Amino acid sequence: MSVSALEVFFSTATQYYVAGRYGTFAGLVPVVGNLLHHAVEIYLKGGLSKRKNLAELKKLRHDLPGVWRGFKAQFRDGSLDQFDGGVSTLHAFEELRYPDSVLTKGMSCLVSIERPSSGATTDVATASSPQYDLYLQEVDRLIANIFVVASINPKYFMGSRNKHAKQYLDEENAESGLTSA
Repeated sequence: MSVSALEVFFSTATQYYVAGRYGTFAGLVPVVGNLLHHAVEIYLKGGLSKRKNLAELKKLRHDLPGVWRGFKAQFRDGSLDQFDGGVSTLHAFEELRYPDSVLTKGMSCLVSIERPSSGATTDVATASSPQYDLYLQEVDRLIANIFVVASINPKYFMGSRNKHAKQYLDEENAESGLTSA
């Protein structure tokens, strides 16, 4: 039996997703942002692999907004528009992949399970350093929507994970359709 590109993309993306969710709970800031950036990027490329070959997908590189635009163009689902800002925010973490910008510009980073209520304030930003924010439940919603729009069964990729992976897939994940539970 031959494994499709879609299966490899979604399986790999799920590994990044599990690692990113674990990283959120473990406080692995800012690495968690890069892990979840890669998870979303690879899920999107998996969806795009339904019509694009590997050479076309490789040309997209790690440009998450570009991959996102391609995904939206291919699937033409209006529900995706609500995630434009989140994709841009997540893409900012790609700059933190190497320490260059942190060393030259500094950084302020807030990683949380959910976005604080509108009345809550955070004092993590400084005037001189870039701000990076990540809210896991927003990433969960984005990933759940990718599965729906691309007509992919998430339980196929997440249900066969070991108990440790399942623990972090399920923990505080409001997107119950994503997990094996």
